[in-house]
Amino acid sequence: MYLFECEATLQAGPAAVWAVWTDVARWPEWDVSKEIARLDGPFEPGVSGWAKQRGHLGGTFTITAVAPGRRWVSECPLLFGKVVFDHVIEPVATGGVRVVKRVDVEGGITPLILLFAPKMRRDIGESLAALGRVAATTPLAGLSAHDRAAVCLSGLG
Repeated sequence: MYLFECEATLQAGPAAVWAVWTDVARWPEWDVSKEIARLDGPFEPGVSGWAKQRGHLGGTFTITAVAPGRRWVSECPLLFGKVVFDHVIEPVATGGVRVVKRVDVEGGITPLILLFAPKMRRDIGESLAALGRVAATTPLAGLSAHDRAAVCLSGLG
């Protein structure tokens, strides 16, 4: 079930936004809901990670789709369902990017997640703005060779 999506236009390059948004260990630096986050392998489909929400227990997630420089999807399994987060980066004519984070809920957990939706939406909105501030100060030169290659392959570099 589609829950909601948040979007923001950021004044940062697509490669920098991608680099920050997919650096799981750095999520707590700019994502207001994250206290700790890690990824147990490279940023690619099938790799799992763990994140602790501020004031809540931690939980696992799995990267299920990656289109380097453009889009990635993660799933968080929950009792009686899961939450799917779809992350999109689109260049805009003004030189920045439009980012979209879509939230879908599946299964019997949906009524409970609906109670948290307003706070989730606020946190995501704040986090996208902070993502833009961090990405604006992240130079492409600071990317790993792997990330630079992904940017070049995606046509964004």
